[in-house]
Amino acid sequence: MYQVFLAFGMALALALPAWAFPVDVQIQPAEFDIAVGTVDQANMAAVLMTSRESAVLDCRVAFVNGPERPVPRHITLHPGKQEVVSQFFRRAINRVRITIDCE
Repeated sequence: MYQVFLAFGMALALALPAWAFPVDVQIQPAEFDIAVGTVDQANMAAVLMTSRESAVLDCRVAFVNGPERPVPRHITLHPGKQEVVSQFFRRAINRVRITIDCE
């Protein structure tokens, strides 16, 4: 019985990474010092941004998932503060490309 549970647990552990999808992040222009972390769950992608700059940054964040039209989000990043931007998609996600454009 123990071997059955062990085999089932190993099969489930191998299948877990297949539920996640890759997230590509591109920051433009690259001269700004912004720390970025991503989260992906089912049909939602989120990005956690932390500004390491000394000035306030105005950023536009666009999530691209295949044929869906990207909706840009506008946020203001204050020095040392964290902001979370998320996007829910109606279709299945294979890969998400996130473009961050700051001024």
